[in-house]
Amino acid sequence: MSSSFKDLQNKWEDDKKNIDTSSTNFIDLQQKIKQKEKENYFFYYGTISILLFTLISISLFFYYVAPVKEFLSKMGVLLMISGLLFRIFIEIISILKAKKIKVSEDSLKTTQNVIHFHRFRKKIHKIIAPIIITFYTIGFYMITPEFSVYISFNYLLLIDISYLVIAIILYVLIKKGVKKEMQKIADIINLKKQIIE
Repeated sequence: MSSSFKDLQNKWEDDKKNIDTSSTNFIDLQQKIKQKEKENYFFYYGTISILLFTLISISLFFYYVAPVKEFLSKMGVLLMISGLLFRIFIEIISILKAKKIKVSEDSLKTTQNVIHFHRFRKKIHKIIAPIIITFYTIGFYMITPEFSVYISFNYLLLIDISYLVIAIILYVLIKKGVKKEMQKIADIINLKKQIIE
């Protein structure tokens, strides 16, 4: 009798340790997830801030400094501004989608939502962003013929080459940021899967 009581007591202590460990592990996983989500929100808000700053700067430049008159140039400006507005809109949608993931209480459903969100962000970076950048670049070069009337050829060439250099630098920086974001989302998926198991 006393040995079975001792066995029961030992089992109780072992189970208690397992519960403590698993709850500590669960809290640790939740904190890691929150940290990675916070970093991604910082990335989304940072992207929106940069896009807004660019949008305002371009709008002010073409309204006050160099108002274009030719139809082709106006279409170029419209392409540039539309591309920026569309990208800002997509980033706002991304933030709203990311915030909805937290609402779900079911861990399996939450993990599925994160996976869908990961696919959504992948589409943005691999399909939508290159299309926006292409239209923005086309818009930029549509303004060049009108600028050539007011600016010397050498200065215009310098502007066009500078655009390409800046575009390449931005591409590298954005690609690094995107890679980090996608890794963080993949980490969140893995951490959520660990909670389910």
